[in-house]
Amino acid sequence: MRYTALKILEDVLTDGKYSNLELVSGLDKLEEKDRALATNIIYGVLQNKMRLDYIIAAYSKMPVKKISSDIMNILRMGIYQALFMDKIPPYAITNESIKLVKKCRKVSASGFVNAVLRGVLRNDKEIKYPEDRLEYLSIYYSCPLWIVKMWDKMYPEKVEDLLKAMNSKPEFSVRVNTLKISVSEFIKLKGGRKSDVQKDVVVLPSGCDVKNDDLFKKGFYYPQDTASALVSEVLSPKKGQTVLDLCAAPGGKTTHIAQIMENEGEIFAFDIYEHKLEIIKNTADRLGVKIIHTELGDALKLNEKFILAADCVLVDAPCSGLGIMRRKPEIRYMKTREDLSELAEIQGKILNNAAKYVKKGGTLLYSTCTISDVENSAVTERFLNENEDYSLSEKPLQLLPCDSGTDGFYIAKFIKR
Repeated sequence: MRYTALKILEDVLTDGKYSNLELVSGLDKLEEKDRALATNIIYGVLQNKMRLDYIIAAYSKMPVKKISSDIMNILRMGIYQALFMDKIPPYAITNESIKLVKKCRKVSASGFVNAVLRGVLRNDKEIKYPEDRLEYLSIYYSCPLWIVKMWDKMYPEKVEDLLKAMNSKPEFSVRVNTLKISVSEFIKLKGGRKSDVQKDVVVLPSGCDVKNDDLFKKGFYYPQDTASALVSEVLSPKKGQTVLDLCAAPGGKTTHIAQIMENEGEIFAFDIYEHKLEIIKNTADRLGVKIIHTELGDALKLNEKFILAADCVLVDAPCSGLGIMRRKPEIRYMKTREDLSELAEIQGKILNNAAKYVKKGGTLLYSTCTISDVENSAVTERFLNENEDYSLSEKPLQLLPCDSGTDGFYIAKFIKR
């Protein structure tokens, strides 16, 4: 089990793969108990990597930069178990870690790993964190300093709560498919409670094996965070309308729009990859959605066929994803401030393109799953400056995990005058 966890950490931290996808494929053959433990260790290491590395540096006689990636991950796993998990005895932590060292054919590193782990377990050193408040928060909550500074500027009174929330375990929520079953009926069958934020979402007491769940196969629900589901509600499409979803895959918001429209009207869902359009089609079929037309299309390129054709247009834009670090903790290590600026340029171009599809009096909605002034408010402001025939219909929403318990989402709704 631990070797599987180690390999997944290597794939994520060294090869830049996404943890949620690697967990699905990598842990599939493990028993449920082992799968739960491996998931805990993997997410725990990813959420606390900078803090774990800081501790390793304090106990290691070798500079951290000279330690190979597999040995670093073995140490991270061991220290995470020692400091954050209280049910694993110290001897098991050291023994299992040495087994991993040998399995990686690094027998010569056994003494080094043993010494570092024993030192941590004895707690024989005082870890002195930086005195500067933001540097301390960066290390303690394992979030790059540039992100901490950005969030401190945006939410100075909430920054620590926000960082803490980003390292918490998200609730398992599903959007009930009201085309097939009511929310109250679903709760009777599955349990859980209604979301306080979005009316179609139910928060379940624990995760479930979606692939083998009959209610999922029957199309009674779609796994979706409350904030994500709120996007379609704010868009507020009406029965019989024409809606464009320019960045539609994997189809959660697209099918929710159809649900709100009660399966009456037309939705055109675009993506640049054929295989992603197939995912949307399969999801629509499972949920009993009949009004979605999928088309290959690049949101950056004008499709003249749809100029002034849509009552509503959704731009769920490609973004940095900093708002979903609870689900993909490695995102924090992959992105740079420069990435945000590049993404903001793309978002602005997509919005300007999308504006041409909206009928007079129609709605254009811009959403991201990030918490970033560069991408969100700045893009909104620039769009309004460049498109005088548009105005905000209401104050944009910025959902924060520390406030709403949801993922971090930004939602701005424009009306074409």
